[in-house]
Amino acid sequence: MGLWQDRPDCPVRLKIKRRTLVRHYRGQAGFTLIELIIVVTILGILTAILIPNFVRARSSSKLATCQLDLRNIAASLELYYVENQIYPSAGNWDNTLTAGGYMRAVPRSPIDQASYGYATNAGQNSFVLSDGPNKYTQSGITGYVVYVAAGGLQIGVVSVPTP
Repeated sequence: MGLWQDRPDCPVRLKIKRRTLVRHYRGQAGFTLIELIIVVTILGILTAILIPNFVRARSSSKLATCQLDLRNIAASLELYYVENQIYPSAGNWDNTLTAGGYMRAVPRSPIDQASYGYATNAGQNSFVLSDGPNKYTQSGITGYVVYVAAGGLQIGVVSVPTP
């Protein structure tokens, strides 16, 4: 109806879908192969630039979380020390802090959800908190992240110092 192949006097009858002809007549043939290759290439370049930035930002946030956790645990340990004149023993320090109301829950390492390392000296008047080793290499940190009662937070320590 209106198309040449629908006429009864047409010598050759072609079976062509009307949608194809209509699309072709309206100029909506689609994208060329070159245009698609250019778009895919641009997307690949953007991906290659952005993914390392996201990985770096994520690892930096995990390092910052670890630092905050160690500072918060150290503050709770200091509160315990003020009230008891000793630090909790290394065997059950996390349970002592939560049961005593110094912390609701002792945080875990953001990398592998392991407990932070804790050690105290024989007189229980000094402590060391640690995480590592080499958990934060994507942030450029090798070694341990350590909080020492006397010296504060230290990053990239080769070995955990004794309290």
